[in-house]
Amino acid sequence: MNETQERKTKERTSRRKESNRTSTTRLEIRIPEEDKKLIERAAQSGHVTTTGFVLQAVRQAAQDQLRREQVTVVPPDFYEAMVASLNEPDEADEALSKAAVRAREIIRKA
Repeated sequence: MNETQERKTKERTSRRKESNRTSTTRLEIRIPEEDKKLIERAAQSGHVTTTGFVLQAVRQAAQDQLRREQVTVVPPDFYEAMVASLNEPDEADEALSKAAVRAREIIRKA
């Protein structure tokens, strides 16, 4: 085998190994013919495959949905009150202070 053939063989092997790292799975859905045609037209206009178009749209929708779960929206007045409370000094809680003293005494005795 000459040097060029060896290089090509190594490249093919490398590509095969790389493609094996990215496993895929099937996701099938049943949709009305009208929706399928709409999706195919949109994919064509974007110069992508139908699969690529659907995957991109579904991935974006999934990410948006999960992002919405991570955000809590509150009215502005509530937010302002919450931020202002963070800047106020803590109030001493007598019961909590007594509990802390008792805990320290128990730890010292142990």
